[in-house]
Amino acid sequence: MDISIKQTVDALLLQRDSNELLRLCQTDERYWRALRLYLYETDENLRWPAIEAIAELMGRWWHESTRERVHEYIRRLLWLLNDESGGMGWSAPEAIAEMCARIPELLEPYGHIMISYILKGQGLLNGSLWAIGRLGKQVKEVLCVDQVKVLAAFDKDEPETLALAAWAMGETDFAPAVPNLAMLRDRKEIVRIYIDGHFQEKSLGNWANEAVAKICR
Repeated sequence: MDISIKQTVDALLLQRDSNELLRLCQTDERYWRALRLYLYETDENLRWPAIEAIAELMGRWWHESTRERVHEYIRRLLWLLNDESGGMGWSAPEAIAEMCARIPELLEPYGHIMISYILKGQGLLNGSLWAIGRLGKQVKEVLCVDQVKVLAAFDKDEPETLALAAWAMGETDFAPAVPNLAMLRDRKEIVRIYIDGHFQEKSLGNWANEAVAKICR
């Protein structure tokens, strides 16, 4: 990646200046190629705005009738989730979910295919749980098809994974998870989750209790 382009993209992502960033992506292909690489970024202050910017760009293309480019890109992300691709697929679940959330027409089939892939493989677990939570009740029926694999996330003992699982179950109104959530209600570990454009930080117990409240209301 050209250093000057990276510096520009870094600055625009940190400033949350999506209008200028997307203008550059639409007028200079080098910026679009650079932006895609941020799905592999380890700095969350860059990665999350990049995921949102990519989804926003797909939304623009979709409404400008450049829909085949959107289909091509989301199929590429799905391929990265496929074991046969040999790829890592970092941030692919999050990016696909954000795209489907902004462009509802993509949910069927792409969102449902993504959920099927991630339930089958249990790879990229944290990103997959975030994707499920982002899509919420729209994917509840898909989760019900393989309840055992959905609840397998609670077998982990990583606070971040458990908090993401709790949040996702609350967002999807997934009642079978209530017993698992009840077991987390007194956990004190602090976990932050990226929701609605910013990080929210709470104890694992709070994430679980809020999920139960959403499911049982």
